[in-house]
Amino acid sequence: MALALLFSAGCSYSINGDALPQAGVTPETTAPAEPTGAPKIAKARTVVGVEPCSLLTAADLKPIGPYKKDPARKDDVIQESCQYVLDDGSQPGRTVVVALYQKYEQVRTRQSKGREVVVEGHSTWTLCELSGGEMACTATLAVNANRSVLVAMAQAGGVPEQMLAEMQPLLKAALNRLPVA
Repeated sequence: MALALLFSAGCSYSINGDALPQAGVTPETTAPAEPTGAPKIAKARTVVGVEPCSLLTAADLKPIGPYKKDPARKDDVIQESCQYVLDDGSQPGRTVVVALYQKYEQVRTRQSKGREVVVEGHSTWTLCELSGGEMACTATLAVNANRSVLVAMAQAGGVPEQMLAEMQPLLKAALNRLPVA
């Protein structure tokens, strides 16, 4: 889907697959999650007027690597998104995408093989899938009744548990930069 176009290796990417819980975060259930009802939202946030490329900084991404190229808006692929290509020592680098995204329930329905975890009191839908030699993981965090924040990462030979653990502080950083609604 659209996320595939954002990832530097150009591998095809589908948003179906098996998800693993984020390290240090307890899944809502131990079986594949099929939550119904409203997502948990500890403190509603607004996305109005927020610049997607302001949600993550070089300092936030430093544990993964420095910028390989400057962050860039990718609205032609996913509305209200920003792509970060980081130098992780590999030739293509590692790609991280952040987006002011759609309603949480839409993502949960579309990514039926995902799993719900709770990050900072907010329902977060996670999904990882291998495509070719590239692992792609997404985490969609509910921020209000109608919107979410998506953080996605792709890495050649990536390990889902490690990638999701690296994504958790990125989710928290993006959430904390959103104004309280």
